[in-house]
Amino acid sequence: MQITWHGQYTLKITSKDDVLVIDPYSPEVGLPPFRAKATIVALSNPQEKTMSHLQGIQGEYRLINTAGEYSLSGFTLHALGWHNEANIEQNLQLWDIEEMTLLHVGAITRDLTDVELQKLEKIGVDILVIPVGGGSGLDVKGAMKLVTTIEPRLLLPIHYNLPGLKEKLEPISQFAKELGVELKPEQKITIKAKNLPEDEMQTIILKP
Repeated sequence: MQITWHGQYTLKITSKDDVLVIDPYSPEVGLPPFRAKATIVALSNPQEKTMSHLQGIQGEYRLINTAGEYSLSGFTLHALGWHNEANIEQNLQLWDIEEMTLLHVGAITRDLTDVELQKLEKIGVDILVIPVGGGSGLDVKGAMKLVTTIEPRLLLPIHYNLPGLKEKLEPISQFAKELGVELKPEQKITIKAKNLPEDEMQTIILKP
């Protein structure tokens, strides 16, 4: 599968004939308008309009905006529901794509609960997509704590400061320094299950 990050919490994942878009951002965030063709659109925080802007999505697509288990073509989703301080439901998205599991935690600023961690441990997490810039998502300290708890094979940090962004976030350099990785952002990555690291966690920094 191929993964690109477009800013904020927005991911595009391509697998064969399917294109999955997660949390498409709205122009209100200050970044250039996001547009993409998709067959599946999944929202981890559907009540937040800056994370659920569907006007830029083209083509006929299946919309997922509630917790539950879904089977969609070559994709399987376990969306674990939780309620924020305003009692609004969000969800953690654990995807199974091409025999790899990818966890997108979305806009979360808290530790995961024991129940959530038990469910994730039962399935396993190969790829962790995690916010690192603070604001509406985890900061460096919170992200590091979650990374050491889950221990994914591949780590993709997102939701950090970008030119034009209205939300005040920390730069990716802070997380890279804390993790001790070289700052070499890539525009996209192509991943196969057989190429996932076996022993040490690999970190790939994406740029829009």
